[in-house]
Amino acid sequence: MEKSERMLIDENKPIAEKLKAIGAAFIIGLLVNYFFTEDDIGVSAVIYHGVVILGAIWILHRKIDLNKSISYIFLVPIVLLSSTYAIYNNEVLRTINSMLIPLLIVSYILIIRYEEIKEIKLDLLARIVERILPESFATIPKLFDFTKEIIRSRKKSKMNGTQKNILRGLLLSLPLLLVIIGLLASADRVFQYYVEDLGNLFGKLDLFNFLGDCIIVIPITLYMFGFLWSFQYENKVDREAINIKRIEWEPITLITIIFTINIVYLLFTVIQFSYLYAEGAQLPMGFSHAVYARKGFFELVFVTIINFIILSTSMKFCKRDNLKVNKIANVSYSLLIGFTFNMLFSANYKMNMYEKMFGYTRLRLFVQVFMLLLAILLIIVLVGIWMKKVPVLKLIIIATMVVYIGLNFMNVDKIIAKNNIERYKMDQKIDMDYLESLSFDAFDEVAKLVDSKETKIQIKTIQYMKRKIKSIKDSYDHWYEYNYYKGNILKRYQ
Repeated sequence: MEKSERMLIDENKPIAEKLKAIGAAFIIGLLVNYFFTEDDIGVSAVIYHGVVILGAIWILHRKIDLNKSISYIFLVPIVLLSSTYAIYNNEVLRTINSMLIPLLIVSYILIIRYEEIKEIKLDLLARIVERILPESFATIPKLFDFTKEIIRSRKKSKMNGTQKNILRGLLLSLPLLLVIIGLLASADRVFQYYVEDLGNLFGKLDLFNFLGDCIIVIPITLYMFGFLWSFQYENKVDREAINIKRIEWEPITLITIIFTINIVYLLFTVIQFSYLYAEGAQLPMGFSHAVYARKGFFELVFVTIINFIILSTSMKFCKRDNLKVNKIANVSYSLLIGFTFNMLFSANYKMNMYEKMFGYTRLRLFVQVFMLLLAILLIIVLVGIWMKKVPVLKLIIIATMVVYIGLNFMNVDKIIAKNNIERYKMDQKIDMDYLESLSFDAFDEVAKLVDSKETKIQIKTIQYMKRKIKSIKDSYDHWYEYNYYKGNILKRYQ
């Protein structure tokens, strides 16, 4: 959009609209400082993400369409992934979510704001990056312009009789409110707890901490204002960019490449069938199960990813003007998918073997879930090869979200601890240091080792439990830090 058009939009916006954007940005800045600077993240994540979305809806309510069905592909994951902060404690997933949820929020606001976004395309990613970086930062200076405008308008305007009476009433009610709140706090301990906790917000903004708070609140306020106000402008599509000539690859060249790759994969599959899938599943001479399981797993996963990229790009850029050649290409793609499934099965077989011998870890479980996702995506691509009307990209995003949300809710750390303890009961091998490094989600499972027959394991488990309980008691002291697993531990061992 032209600079002059943006200036015209800004001039036509009433001061109340500008105040709303500044106020919403400031509240978000305060929440970041209050919730996330010193305290653990719990239900605060749900509140914060909710405030950001509701703030955007409040500011843009005349320009948005909340009924667009495509928007739920992003809204539902935002709600579910935000809620995991109030339930689970897996540090790896929390770190990923801290980056993923903001991207989902930007996607959601873009979709409900701009009418032309009616389906998920690759250019949505470019829009997201553009909105997070250049668009938001370019709009930040508007805050200073609007502030000057607001101050000038306040100087010009004088309060009428009604406004004076309201202000007088508010001032007179303050002492009365302080007395009433004090009496209610004395009458109810729970109410007193929430009042005192709310008072911490102002306690954090005293003279001693004011500078530190400003260092956090001001940049967040500036950025969030730029982000929220940038949606006031129309997102004009660059027609010239759209009309750029589409890149097209010769199908014969692609078929030749894929045919050559398929021959290699066929040989690989035949060799595997001779020892992996045959009755008895005997490994070649000189290979132990440990060596076989350890070698080649990540290479197979990497080859699977390469195959997926080959399929995606070939389907996107291959010429489709010859029906017969297209059918041959589709058969080649389908064969490549078949061989890729074999590699996924082989990689999963190796991983299962490896876990039985060396135990379970987050990385190993994450990779297995990733392989499941790849298998689902390959099925979607296979359907898309033969049914051109299938929205492949949309289904890929939905499938990825479903699998990732499932991973968040399956309690990875508890599964790891449980399986490693079951393995310990069979072969008396366990890595206590690794179990102790897991989050609070695994506490109940690890605590079962108190009943171990080994005194050393019993002692380490008791020490582990004391450390974890002390850690919760030392840091878990605000309502907005609430977390299901931490709360359960405190209830039982307080």
